[in-house]
Amino acid sequence: MRRSAWEVYEWVLEAARREGLGVGEGEIVRALRRLGRSAFRAFAQRLGLSPKYLRHDLLPVADLPEVLREALRQGLPLREAHRLHRLVRRGLLTLEDLEGKPPEALAALPYPDLEVPLEAPIWLFPPDPRGREALSPVVAKALVLRYTQRGELVVDPMAGYGTVVEAARALGRRAWGGDIQPLGPSVERADIRHLRERFRREAALLVLHPPTFAAFQKEGGRDLDPEERYAAYVQYLTDLVGYSLPALRQGGRLALVVSPRKEISPKEAQEGRDFFLSPFERALAEALSLRPVRYHLAVSRDGRQDWHVFVGEAG
Repeated sequence: MRRSAWEVYEWVLEAARREGLGVGEGEIVRALRRLGRSAFRAFAQRLGLSPKYLRHDLLPVADLPEVLREALRQGLPLREAHRLHRLVRRGLLTLEDLEGKPPEALAALPYPDLEVPLEAPIWLFPPDPRGREALSPVVAKALVLRYTQRGELVVDPMAGYGTVVEAARALGRRAWGGDIQPLGPSVERADIRHLRERFRREAALLVLHPPTFAAFQKEGGRDLDPEERYAAYVQYLTDLVGYSLPALRQGGRLALVVSPRKEISPKEAQEGRDFFLSPFERALAEALSLRPVRYHLAVSRDGRQDWHVFVGEAG
């Protein structure tokens, strides 16, 4: 059974107690925060957690006001708890606004920065502190609202932190997220290649958020000849779409969320290479049972992050 964020937090505290890092919650959290990078990473890895998730998502639970800690105990997604805490600190909400509300009502509280006109040509979102690879909650929420109805199933087989899963559940949808390296408690450890064994023609929306081209190169693409790198990336994306299609119901939508290269180096230009061009339309077009239907552009307000979303419909 999947554990809630609060259960994972308590499990971390108990593991720290067993390792002699303290007894009370505050003492343990302070001890963990004082650990050196290597020791902290080793502790996280012993628990099967991402060090980044442990440091920046789980440990700050100790700093939340009691109303949000109680909401976590009742099942509020961790990301929503931190979002609401930020709103309180910024003066956009008060603790009295949160009192007495169940998790579903708390998750539905408005956050102006997370609302975008769904039909607008560009979705603007606040910069995401998790880095360039992380999908903004704005994009996740907009996709769920734009392409699903309450009660429908949303699937994210490369879920990472679980942003899409948490957005879908907060909006009254059913949701499942998997990843070979989960970064959040709402995400199961699962390989996209086995998705057809988990779902068969069930999902109303499948969000596919693969690594960017830069991340793909770091994971092994640099071993290829430069002229083969982007061709390999195109094939990689095409394979991901192929693994995903069996999970979509007839008329369901697949949203491919990517970030194309914007420029080529002087050396690449001198050698006449043009593999920087976006391959994503081709990846969708080569999926014979998927009809391209829409394109969205999402950009952070500081201009440092951008996501291009290509949407196709399953036949």
